[in-house]
Amino acid sequence: LVRRRGTVACRAVASSIDASLVVVVHGGGASNISADRKERVREGIAKAATEGYNTLKAGGSAVDAVERAVIVLENDPEFNAGCGSVLNVKGDVEMDASIMDGRDLSAGAVSAVRCVENPIKLARLVMEKTPHCFLTGHGAEKFAADVGIPEIPVEKLITERNKKHLEKEKLEKGAQKADCPKNSGTVGAVALDCKGNLAYATSTGGIVNKMVGRVGDSPCIGAGGYADNNLGAVSTTGHGESILKVNLARLALFHIEQGKTVDEAAELALNYMKSKVKGLGGLILVSKTGDWVAKWTSASMPWAAVKNGKLQAGIDLCETKTRDLP
Repeated sequence: LVRRRGTVACRAVASSIDASLVVVVHGGGASNISADRKERVREGIAKAATEGYNTLKAGGSAVDAVERAVIVLENDPEFNAGCGSVLNVKGDVEMDASIMDGRDLSAGAVSAVRCVENPIKLARLVMEKTPHCFLTGHGAEKFAADVGIPEIPVEKLITERNKKHLEKEKLEKGAQKADCPKNSGTVGAVALDCKGNLAYATSTGGIVNKMVGRVGDSPCIGAGGYADNNLGAVSTTGHGESILKVNLARLALFHIEQGKTVDEAAELALNYMKSKVKGLGGLILVSKTGDWVAKWTSASMPWAAVKNGKLQAGIDLCETKTRDLP
């Protein structure tokens, strides 16, 4: 009898812990995703959220979970990060990423890195192994070599789809406008773990046909993301220059500080960016109590969330699919 009661108690504890876990991921704000890509994008985003959630269930931290989710997306060529990164004006890859631990506001970021498979891993190492928050370009790549991250040929990060994308953009002479975020893909994740710790991670290849050395919002703490255990965690996507101007992630959490719900905070922040600088984009946000939202002003934003063992995912407005995880 004692053993049986103990077993029930253990199950009850495990169940209550599971109920507190939240992972939300996004695959970038976009103008439109073609029909032939939608299923692959949907599968990729669901896989990232599931792996992030399983990391939490296995006892991992919020930082572990967001890093894992973003690595999944960096390894998927359907997304503009890692091996799916878009190309700059010279046909090269320059990637940006950042990560933040809401416990003590520790943060790490890298920008304009080239021959690294998973920039988010490097950003985490900047956070944990250096006295700095942000390394860029050659310095970031030297640090990667120093800590044993293998250098890979940049060709491994360049896809045929992104070569064609660059050619098309050059033919159209596509100036990057705030109200035209067709090339503004980013990936990101936010998480709440069983200890109440929050974290975010964001990674991107930037915008197609960008100037060499251009850096957007993704590696910038407060713009591309923010995490604070007292408030919540946010990862953003969209037109990077607009997001930088309004400090979108921290702006959303400011509204949480003012007592707004996650839905209200996201809407207020995104609408401010749209009205003030005509910028379109999206964000995911999880509060310290586990409430979450995925919201965007661009035409679409692939997203997925797991809470209470249920996976929800969508791409377009008013489209959500839900299923139980095994």
